[in-house]
This record gives sequence, C-alpha cells and structure tokens, in this order.
Amino acid sequence: MIENLNDLHNLLFKELNLTFHELENSNLISELNPDLLDYAMNFGSSIPKNNHQDHLEIQQNRTNSELTNFISENSGNWNIAVHKKTNELYTNEHWLYTESNLSDYRKLNFGIEECLISFSLQELYFAFCENEIEVKSELNLIPIWTDKRYSSKERTHSFLYDSEFKALKFIHSENNFEKIAFIE
Repeated sequence: MIENLNDLHNLLFKELNLTFHELENSNLISELNPDLLDYAMNFGSSIPKNNHQDHLEIQQNRTNSELTNFISENSGNWNIAVHKKTNELYTNEHWLYTESNLSDYRKLNFGIEECLISFSLQELYFAFCENEIEVKSELNLIPIWTDKRYSSKERTHSFLYDSEFKALKFIHSENNFEKIAFIE
C-alpha cells in the first residue's frame, strides 16, 4: 500500500528499478513548495514518456505569476500548478467542460502529495501498458492506491499491483482500462 512519497519512491526505484533522470527547470520551484521540490530532487522525470501521457514539466504560469505549472496534459489542453507561497494546487482543466477561460485556474482543495502519487502511477501505467507479456498463472493484484484525486476534485484514481509480475492495473471512475501494465 502506498501512503506517501517515500512509499512511491521505494516502489519506483527499489522494486521496479527505474532510472533517475534529473528534471529540467527545478530551479523555478519555490522553497515554500517543499513536496514539489522533494519530488523534483528525488523522482525527477524518471517515468518514461510517450505521447499519450501527461508530463511533469516545471514552467512559470503565463497568466498568474504566483503559480508554477508542474504537470501538463499530453495535448497541452490544461495544467496543474502550485501556488508559490501557499503550496495550494490549482488547475485549468475545467475549461474543457465548462464555459470558463483557459487562463481561469481554480483551487483543487487537496494536497500536492496525493496529486503527485496519482500522476506518477497513472504515467507509469501508460508507459508500460502496451507491453505484451504472457502470464502463465493468475495475477495477485492488490490495492495500493485507492479512490484518490489527480487533476480534479473527484476521486477518480485507483491502482492495483502484483509485485511478483510487476503488474499494474489502473481503475479510473470514468474510464475502463482493460490492459495490465507489466513494468520491465
């Protein structure tokens, strides 16, 4: 079960043996954002990227100088940002579903650690879900992250994991992902 960034770090770097890659522009992160700074220094951009994934990219927010963008949707449609002084999360994802403006950022009302863990597990899943591995026995998928939030206030993200086969299943409240990600 993952409860915090330390547990996630152990999964990614000790159990799954991912390689650490330094994150660009981490100097834009305020010292008042300790969880994001910790994530940048200890996780970097270690999850392999592909075009179907959201991206961890540190950038100055163009419409609000008090915000630092740190996650960008894979098509560039929305961002998640952190307030440089209050450590609160903001997103402009809602503009896709409402009559709001792309530059309208709204507070998410949950912590950055929950967002970063959900993001990391989601991107890990998408990075490896196309692996075609034949499993000769039944998977023992156990819940490791359940009913958590990512880019909206809704609890949409749950993950199951089998440590023997390094298999990750993503359950999203609005999408049915059938494939299993085998991390190799």
